Amino acid sequence: MNWLVRFLFLLVAGAVLLLVLLVSLLGLALSLLRWLITGQQPQIAMVFQTYRHWQRQAAKQMPPGHRQEDVIEAEVRELPPSDTHKP
Repeated sequence: MNWLVRFLFLLVAGAVLLLVLLVSLLGLALSLLRWLITGQQPQIAMVFQTYRHWQRQAAKQMPPGHRQEDVIEAEVRELPPSDTHKP
């Protein structure tokens, strides 16, 4: 009986996964069809295009020679309990 319940849950999970996949593909197909008919890009394409544009603008405004891999090192030390009051 236990294996039957597991098999039933596996079957239901597979059906839900297949349904979500089909709905996603249908939405993508409708979005692409709308893009072909109206010439309007899908909203998600506009978001990515704006993000890429923002990245290029930010890269242009960085000073020359600035690298993103720069590492700032700092010395860390503990204060003794008697020096907890700041001047």
